[in-house]
Amino acid sequence: MPVTSNYVMKIIKGFFSLYNFKLERKLKRKKLLRRLRKLSSNKIYFSNGEFKHNNNNVLINIYIYNRQKHNYLFKLKNKYLNKFLKKNIIKNKFVRLLKNIYIKGLDTIKQKNKNKYLFIKALNIVEKNKKYRVNNFKSLSNYTRIFYKKFLKLTMKKLRLFFLYKQLIYLNKSKLNYTYLRLLKKHLETIYCKNVEFNLINLKRFYLNSDILFESIKLKITKNKNILRRIFNKLWKKVIIRKKSLFLRRRYVIKDTSNKTRLRKGVLSNLKYRYVSGFRVQAKGRLRRRFTASRSVSKLKYRGNLLNFDSSYGGISSVILKGNLRSNLQYTKLKSKSRIGSFGLKGWVSGY
Repeated sequence: MPVTSNYVMKIIKGFFSLYNFKLERKLKRKKLLRRLRKLSSNKIYFSNGEFKHNNNNVLINIYIYNRQKHNYLFKLKNKYLNKFLKKNIIKNKFVRLLKNIYIKGLDTIKQKNKNKYLFIKALNIVEKNKKYRVNNFKSLSNYTRIFYKKFLKLTMKKLRLFFLYKQLIYLNKSKLNYTYLRLLKKHLETIYCKNVEFNLINLKRFYLNSDILFESIKLKITKNKNILRRIFNKLWKKVIIRKKSLFLRRRYVIKDTSNKTRLRKGVLSNLKYRYVSGFRVQAKGRLRRRFTASRSVSKLKYRGNLLNFDSSYGGISSVILKGNLRSNLQYTKLKSKSRIGSFGLKGWVSGY
């Protein structure tokens, strides 16, 4: 069973790491190597699967952090909305002004009183551009035609880029749809000879699961070991740790489930392990900068508290898993290798 579970997790990760080469090739000029693609953070992160076997079916619980979707939305917002649309609001006013002169000005050139204000305003804007000189109305009309062509080319490029990112976001969302997951489900049912059910849980933050947190750190260290200290310092700032008050929360008895406020106070506020109270990361191995044989280095980062609040501070009996494992702790142990040698990464994340 452990061998089959590892094999199944490899198949699931391989399915969600599929990509469209044609779309990504249009966005990037340089071809991304297969080794660098594995080390890139632009992907969907997974936790280790929790398998529950019954006589007829297998339930697979997996925690997911969709970093790829966040990256595409950020690039779409940064490149298209902020840089292009906000800057072109000023240009659009100038384009409309030139358009009115170019269309209406040829017919109403004799009526100087109506067109004089627009003509002077356009000349003042064009004079700032030193490459093109405007002396009369014909030169201004030529300038508007050239400016219009450049503006349309730029808008079409940006619109093409916008639709490419929209397609990538759609492909990312389609991997989580049932229409595509059923193909994966059929393949796994042939392995187990049982009915397979998925329970995919999307996380808003990457540090809410220890497997996802340390997998992202491992990829960054294997890509560049020189930034190990910087990674640990950023981790200190990114992981939000909340301190729980020592006073016990009031328990609500819910009779009417239609009321949202009662559900929030009675059920959602009393759920366990929703917040992170502390973490501990230790990296050990060949972590030096130079590419010669060197001694192993051990680095540690610790923040918060790993104790169970209910048992340590509240005096409430807590559950112990598998004899000695605490229920509030998530333990992860990973390993990787590079040109110098191998290194290991282990750590804990505690919640309440």
